[in-house]
Amino acid sequence: MAVKALTLAACATVLFASPCSHSEEGGLQPLDAVQRAAQRAVRREIDPALKGVQLDVVPLDPRLRLPACGGELDSRAQPPRGTQTRVLARVTCTRGVTWSLNVPVDVRREITLLVLRRAIARGETIGAADVSAQTRILAGLGSPYVARVEDLAGRLTRRPLPEGTAITADALNAALLIHRGQDVTLMTSAGGLEVRAPGRALADASANQRLRVQNSGSLKIVEGVAETDTVVRVTP
Repeated sequence: MAVKALTLAACATVLFASPCSHSEEGGLQPLDAVQRAAQRAVRREIDPALKGVQLDVVPLDPRLRLPACGGELDSRAQPPRGTQTRVLARVTCTRGVTWSLNVPVDVRREITLLVLRRAIARGETIGAADVSAQTRILAGLGSPYVARVEDLAGRLTRRPLPEGTAITADALNAALLIHRGQDVTLMTSAGGLEVRAPGRALADASANQRLRVQNSGSLKIVEGVAETDTVVRVTP
């Protein structure tokens, strides 16, 4: 049924050439050449710096009959989005005969991800000894998984994770920029002037997160935003 559906879909997209006819006058277009053109079209739309990309053309129905093109096939495709697993490439002949065909191309990518060696509780940090790197092939270009041990630094788990879990970014809180009890610099701007004062963080905070800080001189408690790992921006 899938082959028949693909045949009908292909026939519906071919223009002027009666590709579903059994006539072989003028010769037939090799289907593998059509598939290679489709693959090239999708490949052109993918950043060459993105490693491990695999493109698999969905096989065309061997009963499909396309008149032989009198020149090089034209092909184009839209860039695949991160989660998109299949792209339609448009393969066209305009030389000698005229026809056009949509060819499905599956997009996959080989990536390295981190898998837990032990169960981790909620609110724990994950270190290099807690994970092992594994290679997997995933559909689409994007990946929700953490690939580098460095990306775990300063991040706490949002929920318990069993042994063998492939770690996803959404399983971790954002890395802490400032830690409770840390000495920081309070910074504020007023009248075109920038004023700084020493302070102490009263809570943990990730980048751009609000936290309470005590001014070390006045002992007044104020609220600001973590701007860097040492600076809290206070709005007057």
